[in-house]
Amino acid sequence: KKCPVCKTTNETLIVDRDSPDVLEIDPNDGSTVHHKRFEQYQLWGNDLGGGYVYRDDVGMHFPKSEYEQNVVPLLGYACGMPGCSFSNSGASYVNERDKDNKNAKAGDNGGAGRTQKKRLTGIKALKTHLRTEHGYTLCDLCVENKRDFVSKLQRYTPQGLKEHQSKGDGDGSGFTGHPLCEFCKPLRFYDIVKLHEHLNKEHYKCHICDKR
Repeated sequence: KKCPVCKTTNETLIVDRDSPDVLEIDPNDGSTVHHKRFEQYQLWGNDLGGGYVYRDDVGMHFPKSEYEQNVVPLLGYACGMPGCSFSNSGASYVNERDKDNKNAKAGDNGGAGRTQKKRLTGIKALKTHLRTEHGYTLCDLCVENKRDFVSKLQRYTPQGLKEHQSKGDGDGSGFTGHPLCEFCKPLRFYDIVKLHEHLNKEHYKCHICDKR
């Protein structure tokens, strides 16, 4: 499980709000913090008590008072476009027609594949909704790599996505675009580290230049 704040991997995570009534010493730097230490929570399996909700898909405990109002929208895949009520849950899912050629038989409709309705959920439903209802999209590189929730990621028009990936998000954003592999155009990577990993794995280097 990964902490939603620092992305550190841990076996069990507890997300709680700081309290001014709690004064503890951080063992890492000796500073005073206002949240309990992990060992101070009474944890029994996946149960932290009546005041918390355990979410299995992320393996985290959340205070009930915060869960529905703040946590569910944060971890969810709702539309995020102004004025749109698509929540990507319950009856608001996206339907997409999909060809099912596996069950097609010779002689049935001339051998053509039968169409089925396929229920999309999660990120796939969100992408389909954004594309079909608003003409917008997400940056897949940011979805896979950025240390942020999908609910907080920018939605782009097709042209806006091209500018985001090639030039960044404008002055003051600190982001200048996803680097391009000059040998695999138009393939881009999230950052220069990912690009170098790709170059070292997929492309040969001159051993003479490499030693300079």
